[in-house]
Amino acid sequence: MDLEHLTKHQIVLLTLLVSFVTSIATGIVTVSLMNQAPPSITRTINQIVEHTVETVAPAIQGAAAITTTQKTIVVKNDDLVAQSIAAVQKSVIRITVRGGSELVARGIIVDGKGTALTDRDALNASGATSFDAILWGGTRVQIAAVRYTKVASTPVAVVEVAVGTSTGFAPATLADLSKLQLGQSVIRIGGKGVDVVGEGVVAMLPPPNSFENPILQTTVESATPGSVLLSLFGQVIGIATTDSLAQGPGFYTPVTLPTPATKVTPKP
Repeated sequence: MDLEHLTKHQIVLLTLLVSFVTSIATGIVTVSLMNQAPPSITRTINQIVEHTVETVAPAIQGAAAITTTQKTIVVKNDDLVAQSIAAVQKSVIRITVRGGSELVARGIIVDGKGTALTDRDALNASGATSFDAILWGGTRVQIAAVRYTKVASTPVAVVEVAVGTSTGFAPATLADLSKLQLGQSVIRIGGKGVDVVGEGVVAMLPPPNSFENPILQTTVESATPGSVLLSLFGQVIGIATTDSLAQGPGFYTPVTLPTPATKVTPKP
């Protein structure tokens, strides 16, 4: 066979054959030398191989450990509801006539100064000019002033709770009303004495651009003026007012932060 007349494919096959034979011969020679080598040399080679494996293995295991440390935390709906109620309860007040015990309306504190929102018609229907607020925990403080927002027809009154010597306020967070959705879960905190809660969904949203006396319909009922409606995340959506309750027990008045208005100070 003349090597000069071999084709490319034959040259490749010949090269592979030579490499294969060479590798086999190298393996045979290596094994023969290892068998003839003294035990000390064999032991040294084995230790080098073992240390190499031990160094690579921990690195691989560490990388695997890093990738498996991620955890998924599942929040149950019941836990979320309970946490939201517990947070907003500290902002809920019960309003009575000054020195009285009968509930006039409930309300919700919306800032650290003691500003609270409640039902305007319930205050007017009481015939009183001075009121007390019973805070969460049973502390009774005076309401220093009652005022209304700029929209004359709004059923919401703004009251300013007097700051006691050791009384702090836990203001609630108001929800973004533009993000409300039909079917969204809502919670109601009401009751004439102790807090009574209920759960439902948003059944009807106020018409777009309905700034004057908008009404929000839900499937959770309330019979107490000033009952608070909140989202699952503890954000206040609205309150039950005499005006909204006239539409039905599941209707509420959405609330926003109060605007400046004329202040009416109750008589001492």
